[in-house]
Amino acid sequence: MLAIASRFALLFCVSAVLTSALIAQKDVPKQIVLSGYSSVSQAELLAASGLAAGVPLGQPEIKAAAQKLSDTGLFSDVRFSFDGSELLYTLTPTTGAGPVYYQNFPWWDAKSLTAVVAARVPLFHGSAVPESGLQNQVAAALTALVQEKGVTATVTAMPRKDESGAINGIEFRIDSPPVQIGEVRFSGASGAWTDKLAAIQKAAAGQDYSEGTESTLRQAVNAIYHRQGFLDVSMTHFPYGQPQFLNGKVLVPVSITLQEGPQYFLKGLTLSGDILMTPEDFAKRAKIHANDVANEDLLRQTLAEVAQSYKAKGYLRATINANPVFDRWTHTVNYAVTVTPGPVFHMGKLTLLNLDAEKQALVMKYWTLNQGDAYDATYAPTFLNRNRNNLHAFDALSATYKQYENEETHIVDLVVTFQKGGPLH
Repeated sequence: MLAIASRFALLFCVSAVLTSALIAQKDVPKQIVLSGYSSVSQAELLAASGLAAGVPLGQPEIKAAAQKLSDTGLFSDVRFSFDGSELLYTLTPTTGAGPVYYQNFPWWDAKSLTAVVAARVPLFHGSAVPESGLQNQVAAALTALVQEKGVTATVTAMPRKDESGAINGIEFRIDSPPVQIGEVRFSGASGAWTDKLAAIQKAAAGQDYSEGTESTLRQAVNAIYHRQGFLDVSMTHFPYGQPQFLNGKVLVPVSITLQEGPQYFLKGLTLSGDILMTPEDFAKRAKIHANDVANEDLLRQTLAEVAQSYKAKGYLRATINANPVFDRWTHTVNYAVTVTPGPVFHMGKLTLLNLDAEKQALVMKYWTLNQGDAYDATYAPTFLNRNRNNLHAFDALSATYKQYENEETHIVDLVVTFQKGGPLH
């Protein structure tokens, strides 16, 4: 974005609409119009510019208003003209705005906090350009709002990135004082779960509070219930209590109401798709069987067994899904396990680090995963153990492995780093 100051000389020369009289004196425009940005009202744009109808204006005030609009980051270009009657600002919206996220402001939910901030910051309606004046105004408003709750806070803003590393918004958070989970209370649970829920309560208290707190607690509760086949457990009420500022910390109490539902048992487990093992072999390697409690931990271990078979054959992108079919009357569940293998990856270059020539030669004598072979992802981690009787020279060594996978060629280059001590691999 070009700075407003660098554009004024050009704008004056091209438009030739600022009267010489105005340069030397102030005048009262009969009308102030801001065009090109229909997302908000004229009144809101006027408030953001700092201008007010009926107030005498000179060149400094007109330029300052343009600068204020530009500093919001919402406009890639701000032009103005004045013909002695109408003061016109022509705005070109930018494309860099993204949504804002609030990480740890426990007094409000995201929707209500946006509304409260919007009432204080003209042109803010839930989005802003990173590193812009509008971002700074939002941070200042958040700081003031927290101060009104009796807490002097430092509020910061950081660009928020997606999985690819692209910026997709702005994240505001309270850096100090710490905002933490306070007391966690459960209701609706039967006595058999008291100890396990108490462990969650103990682990959660004192952890950082964030927008992900509810999801984290849900996952923790699901983990213990799903391990015993209570697959319908739900949290029907999840209110946060009034945050308390104690001992230099903001503590957020949590109350969770549980509905446990029935216990499920496994009706069946079938494997289909492009498979590498027979039904008999699958049944033998499965960690869970018909009539067992529907333990999701054992189901995940079973899926990992299937995945290992594919990784050993070069199918590094194989996806294994277990789709449940529930019978609510009999409290049973049937899982249909399907496999999509994806492409086969092949062995590329092998690099051995921290070995002299003699030890490198010894490794290569017993290394059988050759360039061009289907890449066995289980081979390197078990190499030393499988060859321990032939590789006594490595008894005091361990190794770490890093594989570099090329998604276009489906070639895997492998780097093995040896070091003294550590667990034998």
